[in-house]
Amino acid sequence: MTDMSLPSSGAHYDRVARALHWSMAALILIVFALGLTIDDFPRSWKLTMIELHKGLGIAILLLVALRLIWRLAHRPPVPVASSALLASAAKLGHGALYLLMALVPVIGLVYSIRRGQSFDFGLFTIPAFQAQEPREITRPIREWHEWAAFALVGLAGLHALAALWHHLIRKDDTLRRMLPGR
Repeated sequence: MTDMSLPSSGAHYDRVARALHWSMAALILIVFALGLTIDDFPRSWKLTMIELHKGLGIAILLLVALRLIWRLAHRPPVPVASSALLASAAKLGHGALYLLMALVPVIGLVYSIRRGQSFDFGLFTIPAFQAQEPREITRPIREWHEWAAFALVGLAGLHALAALWHHLIRKDDTLRRMLPGR
């Protein structure tokens, strides 16, 4: 039996960690784009797009939970050597990303529940948990959801820029360690 608290001896993240990272990145971008464009779809598609947005948001929440469980059981590789300031910034940035990846869909769920919406997953539907509350009560929840989503995508953009900075300027292995197919 191995000690799961020891750092990985490999130079790269394991396949599961990389698959979770990139699938969540793709889902977050898709759900964000869908949220921005939902009103641009034909009226006959709108309910389907809202249900898709909600379903993918729930998938993100489940993947965050899986990712946290995986990370606790499978320590990431030893970080690339850097200053204490960069190491602290990376820890803070990753913590904020995890927090927002969970918070955005949770706020979305609260909004959907308080709007009296059901959850249609195609094969089955979960009926509304409560009656619809007035818009003046639920509108701030929707706004928090939107602002948190913008913060998540903005922070993810900074995360990507930091990875590119490591790759192009510092010329270290930070980005390569998370690339798929390794």
